[in-house]
Amino acid sequence: MVGGTADGIAQWSWTCHPQGRGTIVEQSWQLLRLAPVLGATRGDLDALHDYMTNSAETTLLSLAQWIAETPAR
Repeated sequence: MVGGTADGIAQWSWTCHPQGRGTIVEQSWQLLRLAPVLGATRGDLDALHDYMTNSAETTLLSLAQWIAETPAR
């Protein structure tokens, strides 16, 4: 929860689903309320959405690379 549980701005979650010998990881986020830090216009929110979408993809690709390069225990 970004902003704390009482005054959260956004909530992030990750869901893992087994698939074959691997795992599908889905990352999602939900905007809970508007806040000045997010911007003042619809364009600002659209830009934030695009940024977060790209950020989520980068995070998941980095996670996949780390898993692939980490020896199994």
